[in-house]
Amino acid sequence: MRNKANIWITLVGILVGAISYWRIPYSEMNFLEINLWLFVGSGALIGALFSTLSFRQKPWKVGLFIMLGVILSLIIRIIFDITFWDSTSHNLAPFEVIFGGFQSFPMAFVGAYVAKFIQTFKK
Repeated sequence: MRNKANIWITLVGILVGAISYWRIPYSEMNFLEINLWLFVGSGALIGALFSTLSFRQKPWKVGLFIMLGVILSLIIRIIFDITFWDSTSHNLAPFEVIFGGFQSFPMAFVGAYVAKFIQTFKK
């Protein structure tokens, strides 16, 4: 059961990353007048909050799996762009992956620990 929960949490992170990164061209930092950092952070927070409440995993584990999903989504986009569009468009790909982790990591942990705090009051 734990492995299935980890897979579902990672899929939530992939969904957050796909919604954030796949719809925004790299030449812009806004999507529908919302800054990319705010978009990724709020998605990671909400995803971690609901994942912790649903799957009852440890908060640090949920935060890491959400971040892993966002990073996987970003890597898939980089591979897609290099393969089908322009092979020189992601010259700084390692830094893009690092920034994606920095964008999602703190808010995923905040969301997971807020959910853990809510769970203590539900008992």
